[in-house]
Amino acid sequence: MTQPTPLPGSVTRQRRRATPGRNKRSLLSDVRGHRTMIERTFVSTRKHLTWWAVGATTVTALAIGTTAAPTRAEAPTGTTGAGGYLAPYYTAGDVTGDDEITKADLDVLVPAVGTGEGDSGWADVSPADYDDDGEITLADVAALSARILYDDGSFELVEASALDMQKAMNAGVVTSVELTQAYLDRIAAYDGLVDDEHVRALNSIISTSDVALAAAAASDAARAENGGPRSMLDGIPIVLKDNYDTADMPTTGGCGCWDDNQTTDDAFMVEGLRDAGAIILAKATLDEFAFGFASEYSAFLPTGTSKLVASPYSLSRTAGGSSGGTGASISASLGAIGFGTDTGGSIRVPSSYNQLVGVRPTVGLTSRDGIIPLALSQDTGGPMARSVSDAAIALDAVVGVDPMDPITSEQAAGDVPTSYTRFLDPTALQGRKVGYLASMRGSNPTTTRLFDQAIADLVAQGATVEAITIDGISPVLGEGSGSTNEMKHDLDGYIAAHLSDDVTADSLSGIIDSGRFVPSRASTYSTRNSITPAQYADWMSTHTAAIANGETVLTGALDANGLDALIYPSTNPYSTLSTNLRLSPNTGMPSVTVPMGQGVEGEAIPGAGVNLEFIGRNYSEGDLLGMAYAYEQATAHRTAPAAYPALEGDVFPGLGSDETAEAGTGLVTIGATPADLAIGDEFTVTVSQSAADLYAYGLTLGYDPTRIAYVDGSATTATTGSIYEKTGEGSVSLTHTKLGTSPTSSGDTELVTLTFRALASGPATITGSALTTVDGSGATTDVGAFGSATVEVDLDPAPKAVTAPSISGTPQVGQTLSAAPAVWDLDAVVTSRQWLAGGTPIAGATGATYRLRPGDVGRPISVVETATLDQHADGQSTSAPTAAVTPAATTTTAKLKKKTVAKGGKARIAVTVSADPATGLVPAGSVQVVYGGEVVATQALLADGTATVAFKAKLTKRIKKGESVLRKVKVVYLPAPGYQTSTTVLTLKIRR
Repeated sequence: MTQPTPLPGSVTRQRRRATPGRNKRSLLSDVRGHRTMIERTFVSTRKHLTWWAVGATTVTALAIGTTAAPTRAEAPTGTTGAGGYLAPYYTAGDVTGDDEITKADLDVLVPAVGTGEGDSGWADVSPADYDDDGEITLADVAALSARILYDDGSFELVEASALDMQKAMNAGVVTSVELTQAYLDRIAAYDGLVDDEHVRALNSIISTSDVALAAAAASDAARAENGGPRSMLDGIPIVLKDNYDTADMPTTGGCGCWDDNQTTDDAFMVEGLRDAGAIILAKATLDEFAFGFASEYSAFLPTGTSKLVASPYSLSRTAGGSSGGTGASISASLGAIGFGTDTGGSIRVPSSYNQLVGVRPTVGLTSRDGIIPLALSQDTGGPMARSVSDAAIALDAVVGVDPMDPITSEQAAGDVPTSYTRFLDPTALQGRKVGYLASMRGSNPTTTRLFDQAIADLVAQGATVEAITIDGISPVLGEGSGSTNEMKHDLDGYIAAHLSDDVTADSLSGIIDSGRFVPSRASTYSTRNSITPAQYADWMSTHTAAIANGETVLTGALDANGLDALIYPSTNPYSTLSTNLRLSPNTGMPSVTVPMGQGVEGEAIPGAGVNLEFIGRNYSEGDLLGMAYAYEQATAHRTAPAAYPALEGDVFPGLGSDETAEAGTGLVTIGATPADLAIGDEFTVTVSQSAADLYAYGLTLGYDPTRIAYVDGSATTATTGSIYEKTGEGSVSLTHTKLGTSPTSSGDTELVTLTFRALASGPATITGSALTTVDGSGATTDVGAFGSATVEVDLDPAPKAVTAPSISGTPQVGQTLSAAPAVWDLDAVVTSRQWLAGGTPIAGATGATYRLRPGDVGRPISVVETATLDQHADGQSTSAPTAAVTPAATTTTAKLKKKTVAKGGKARIAVTVSADPATGLVPAGSVQVVYGGEVVATQALLADGTATVAFKAKLTKRIKKGESVLRKVKVVYLPAPGYQTSTTVLTLKIRR
């Protein structure tokens, strides 16, 4: 799968911060500066220190817009910011170079119909030769058009994806205001509903925004003015867990003690959502202060009372937690996409219980600033959605470096792709290798059945699945949550930086004293309030080291087994599964959880959802989303909760073809009116068809140009989509296509009406000379007597190598390899080279020679030569690989500053470690001194490969005054990667 290309630059997203918060924010920076030093053990395991930007500061056209508000007959031309949908299907065939399929691509491709290989302009349009037949045809036009984000059919809100919503808004079927109002109506109708069918209220929403509709109206206006949405989230209503700061709704953390916490600004992640055009619809309930999995809260309730969030699939059961409100509301379609936080499972538990996709990002990918913390050593925020696609779209908007959360500064070039949607390929599992631990499979019959089936499904999609063991995994899974020891400290940091001055409970002690919290939490809060700074510091020193060790253990296991990910069930049906949830927080590594099915009759809880979790290396969210997407597309396990069906206003009628019409016979008719004309009169010709599943057509009419003339630009159609015309001497050709996933036409369909003008007396005949149709599946039909012609010109075969390129030289770091060129069977070829290490291209290595680098150690080197020749396909030939590259040889020399020292005195040694001068290398690493069988000193080498080492010349043997003894001193070079060790031995005289 092609890897995403990061944008060329490292950007820290500019923050919009209200002035009143700045003094508090400065204090938070001081608090987090202290934390950063404590976390250094953890952070230092991550090597990257910069971050490639997800967005750009300039505005670029992407996918969907016109200069006016979209109507049913118009195709939008592009998203107006960096936020397009870059899934491979939706970018394949791009002929305009903007990495998206838009109306602009259609404008290029339609005039190129009939262009074939070898024709002028073929290179410009060949990416859209979807059927690889060497010619641009009407089928290619239809295939390209289907990829435009547009759908003028009816729109159903329940279970709709962000992709569905953007298509419908682009077609003018629905607006953001209508989406927002519909979700508000569903919240009002369903969230508190209790009746015979609904035995308990969902209780998933704490607050709704009173400015959401205004924001939606602004989004609609901007879409119309700018010619399209600014991103795939533009106009999409979002539900946030109520521990994310929002300037337009209080942030309670689920606690009645903080009902008045109206912050002056948004959390960093919320800023990203608003910048992308998302509509912040509501705040979701949560387990108070994100404490546990029950999702019990006291916000806006009478003192001493609390409520629980219910699962929309089984109202007598919990929705999970702590992001239970997000899970229940998104699953019941009370919002489009949700966001939760996860310390020890708080995204993944409610995602599993509510059949959602949840993303727990790498700690450091998303900023926690402006989110009420539980334990910052493990806290991270991420999306919860009904599909992997929605999760990827949402994640795009919230990543980035935030100076207020220092751990985000570790994001490095390539860590953050241009868009996570690039990975949404249904074939993403092909060639992947995933592993699992038998101990994490569990014993619950539902879980084990579903997990075994998931393994079979992954294999069916081309993945290799292996059971593995991991040395040292038990303490990783056994490491506890930081919530007990960190909550007080981290909450103090949030209070100092963000808490509204209107809140009187401005400490954990104040919260306890207020009495306004979930009653059962009193002892828990008292315990956490008793944690001293010393206890906190002691905990952090061991806990962060444990997380760093966990990352090392798991990454090492993935590397050692050649795995792309590890898989395991996230939970059992409505219960946790051993310590499975601890793996991601105890390593800091990302995971994606996706529905893998439900319980069936005969099992303990029929209908209960269980999720499959993928965990991978740091910043591998893209790969994990890709694998989860391929699994989701192949299995489609998610079901909608039946208790929350569509309301009357949840279905919006389409603006396009009649979706209820029956298929026609295919008969084509041509009619002209009026029949009696005078010279100069105009008349119309209408071509109609009794259509069956018609998506696109190409039509040519012929006529005698001495008798009548076609009025250029007069072609119109009652069928929605885009129409193009081409005129010639005595002919006019029309191409029409639906746009995106708009419904096809069936039944009596007016294909086109054209206007002609009479020029001369006598009979004039208009002949339908060609008609080709394409149906919704992409199948092409030549209709009746209407014919067409095809020209095929293939490119000549590629040059072939008679002799492959070869490599000479010693495969050792610092040595130079030389490539002898291949011999080709055709003359005049132009060749280029690319050196490979372990089969991977080496950046910048394209010459005839290549000097081996430390990073090449252990990998064989080869060179691939590419031969190009005009009108020929490119030829390639690869050399045989060298042996694996070995480290550079080194020589250690040492000299005692004094050859004789007194017993117990200090001896000093000047050490120089060198490599072959011809390599130009200066070894790095350190040296050790071994004296008396013990390591007595270790010293890092300076940049010039030298070091001075001192040690105490102890002597256990008794000697008389004036006597001396000789002792051996061994100097050992401890190499950095890419270098071999070397030693030398000195003789030291010790006297008394």
